[in-house]
Amino acid sequence: MNVEFHYYAIHALALEAGFGDADAAVLASASQYVDASTTPLAFDAPRGAVRMAVTQNYVFWDESIRRDVYLPFHFLPGDAGESSARRADGTRNAYAVTPNGETARELLVAALKERDLYLIGIALHSFADTWAHQNFSGLLEEWNDLDSRSGAFGLPPAGHLQAMTSPDDPARVWEDPRLVPGSRRVVNRERFMAAAKKIFRYLRVYLRRPFDDEDLVLEGLASIWSSPSAEERVADCTIKWGTPPWDPGAWRTEAGAPPDRSPLAGIRHYDKLAWAKSELSRGLSREEAPIRVDSSFYASSLYHWHEAAMEHRSRAQSMLERRGL
Repeated sequence: MNVEFHYYAIHALALEAGFGDADAAVLASASQYVDASTTPLAFDAPRGAVRMAVTQNYVFWDESIRRDVYLPFHFLPGDAGESSARRADGTRNAYAVTPNGETARELLVAALKERDLYLIGIALHSFADTWAHQNFSGLLEEWNDLDSRSGAFGLPPAGHLQAMTSPDDPARVWEDPRLVPGSRRVVNRERFMAAAKKIFRYLRVYLRRPFDDEDLVLEGLASIWSSPSAEERVADCTIKWGTPPWDPGAWRTEAGAPPDRSPLAGIRHYDKLAWAKSELSRGLSREEAPIRVDSSFYASSLYHWHEAAMEHRSRAQSMLERRGL
């Protein structure tokens, strides 16, 4: 999924669930920042060096990225049997992503119990991605190949790289040839609506409120996602729910860091080809010089998000290890 769900839809669902403006903004920003934290960033803080968690990167050939980024944040393995039943070849894969997967669900429930909005936002990102990334794995492997005869588009089968932005666009309809005939036509709006429904229910339960009006709430999103224009969809979210435009540099500035002027700063988080070309041309992302900050840094949203991201990663990796992954 992209910013339309991870930020704009999460903000809308949080408001509709009953969160106040400030808390809804934290949830939405924490969710979307998982895709925005792409470049190593270090702070020289009073209590010692802080190296911000990198939670998105498209250096799919790096094992550490698969272990620390793809699996815990974007491709949480689900039910191998469920995934196998959808595939034309019937193959099983322990790393297969399935919607509402057990690990993603456990991470979200644990975050909700702790009532940490940053941790909840991050868990919501991983949970939502189980719908968009279903039937893929976070590995570089043939199981992800959309056309095993020729290698689709000449791109390696890493995650859903061969599908490009198809799984992430709420209005997209596309074909997945690996699936059984009745499942090959993918209507993203249906997947996104299923994710939104689950998330809305979790948020209402968290607030101890009923969700008997969920159809009315979800109809608003469904109507917006029916538009083929991303610009119109974002504008409609802003008008309907007053969602502030997503600003990927806001938390960075608040924490005392200068604007991101790296070659990757202008690349959309889902523009994987542009990312790969940039990385190959300049080598792997290098950490910037540490930024000296005072004690107010520890009260910043970026620091709170970083602490939550590290906790989410640790929990996810522990859960996967218990599953032998």
